[in-house]
Amino acid sequence: MLPAEFRWLPGWLAPAEAERLFGVILSDTPWEDHQLRMGGRVLAMPRRVAFYGPFAYAYSGLVHPARALTPCLDDLRRRVENAAGVPFNTILLNLYRSGADSVSWHSDDDYPNAGRTAVASLSLGATRRFRIAHKRRSDERYTLELTSGGLLVMEGDSQASYRHALPKSAAVAEPRINLTFRYMAASNAPPTRM
Repeated sequence: MLPAEFRWLPGWLAPAEAERLFGVILSDTPWEDHQLRMGGRVLAMPRRVAFYGPFAYAYSGLVHPARALTPCLDDLRRRVENAAGVPFNTILLNLYRSGADSVSWHSDDDYPNAGRTAVASLSLGATRRFRIAHKRRSDERYTLELTSGGLLVMEGDSQASYRHALPKSAAVAEPRINLTFRYMAASNAPPTRM
């Protein structure tokens, strides 16, 4: 069981298509490696990333410039829009090289969205455990196994009321790609100085 704001569509992509897309996206994406500042230390981000969309996107001190969607990603965007029933114009891609890569607790609420708060997440590759926790009720926690080809749609107050994470897993050796679809109304990147 998941909160009402979360819809899990396992097998949204057929296994053969999920495997094909994983290979195409893995090889065609200009993956970036970044560093994060945490507690006065500089650490390597525990995943590789790439961003596509009409506006620059900033989070955790990083700024991703606007980049046009590739035909493959734009086709996926349209299909995800149809499944979710809401528009999306950006895709943040994360490459988790193994179970040693992760993302800590967060909510996807750090960008201007003009009231369009839905986020969709497509999984390709290795199965990974996804955690969801209510921000104010410590006893409300959920776990979901994200399988390849599955689509998770987070709607309504999902980002205002919940946070989520993909923890490390020593049991996972294979890579996973996650495509996060959002609607951005403007850039949240700081203005550049002349």
